[in-house]
Amino acid sequence: MNTIVIQNCKNFINKILSFMSETHTNKLEELETGLETITYDFILNMMKIYLENLDKEIKADKKWRKQNGLVVERNNDKREILTKFGMLTYHRTYFYHKKNDTYIYLVDEALGIAPYDRVSTAVAADMVEYSSDNSYAKSSLHATGGIVSRQTVMNKTRKVNEEKLKIETKGPKRKVQVLHIDADEDHVALQDGKNAIVPLITIYEGTKRIAKRGQCINPHHIHGFGQGIEETWLKVANYIYDRYDIDYLKRIYIHGDGALWIKTGLEWLPKSKTVLDKYHLNKAIFEATAGQEQYRKAVYSSIYEGDLPRFSKLVNELKQTAQSPKKRERINQFKNYIKNNWKAITIYKKEGVGGSCTEGHISHVLSSRFSSRPMGWSKKGLKAIADIRIYCQNGGKITPNHFTKAKQQYKIKQETIKKAKEVFSKTTYEKLNNIPVFNMGKKTPISTILKGIQRSGYAI
Repeated sequence: MNTIVIQNCKNFINKILSFMSETHTNKLEELETGLETITYDFILNMMKIYLENLDKEIKADKKWRKQNGLVVERNNDKREILTKFGMLTYHRTYFYHKKNDTYIYLVDEALGIAPYDRVSTAVAADMVEYSSDNSYAKSSLHATGGIVSRQTVMNKTRKVNEEKLKIETKGPKRKVQVLHIDADEDHVALQDGKNAIVPLITIYEGTKRIAKRGQCINPHHIHGFGQGIEETWLKVANYIYDRYDIDYLKRIYIHGDGALWIKTGLEWLPKSKTVLDKYHLNKAIFEATAGQEQYRKAVYSSIYEGDLPRFSKLVNELKQTAQSPKKRERINQFKNYIKNNWKAITIYKKEGVGGSCTEGHISHVLSSRFSSRPMGWSKKGLKAIADIRIYCQNGGKITPNHFTKAKQQYKIKQETIKKAKEVFSKTTYEKLNNIPVFNMGKKTPISTILKGIQRSGYAI
């Protein structure tokens, strides 16, 4: 085994030097792809050596196997699994557990490789993170070249541990006087033909102007799909208390369309007031004055100036000149909507509150993945991707540690693992004196560096 490791290292160096010694000038992209292929092949070979050597040591530890009732059932079973370096192929021993009447590949379990996995957890993490923005098919193509199916990508998203999808607050609590919260919802088509409502709450510290666009300062998103409204607002409250100095905070403005679930936030957040966001307000004005556009400007100004008597007079005139009972009913609903949210409207003028980004957040955070394209979601799939997408939008990165792992049945002894690694530690001190390419007489930047290492006595 020691010889195999040494030979693999020699082959790697020979391939690198041969590639760099080619007579024609390599373009940058040729250097990148050529050196990557050689390096990845070397890494895959080293992984194969490590796995097969560990399997050999487990098999050789007969005393431990006897204590655990494990006997060899079959040798040299082939396994292929796609890694971030390419397809890893290795052989291992199949064991029979006499006490439980079960079969197991001990080296797979020791390395955390699930029985039917076709991709490593590193590849799965890349695939899952990409699926937060793209379809399952595109995620497979991105991470595996399309080797695995859309179903496999979907299954991996559902194996992500929800409890680990939390952004931990770090450092001292932030001191800001005003916080803004945008609350709105997206309507997502389900596979059964119905629609699911996905609430979205975004907490931020105001906006700043970048060129001609406004940008929220330190936004943090929380979705409410698959849970009650009270639970959602509890998450919002916990985030604010963990992240901000409540004593220093003077006001929290909750922007939304005036829905009851949004107003519930007042019960959970101190120093909070609701603000009817301008998108929904302007939309209501536009719909109420449709066909009677001559009233639109006057209604608009009466609302934004906080002149309730003038607004009521204008609405009565709208009703009197309406052409149908249906139109009059719509105007009545508009009147009630404005009066029920009057304080949330006049706050613009009284406290100088700016506009919000409710529709922008819905479009960017939810709709672009869930409802902008014709597709039908299952509730389970929608919940999984919503959790992952919000986590990534908040700055999180999916890693192998995010996946729920099966409990290990057998704990391999540290002595066995140590023996498997000894082959590499012994190889570490093998000098590079006997590599033929060093005597070829060709001088390249790479050969100069390696010869320097050789002559200085450094190890691989």
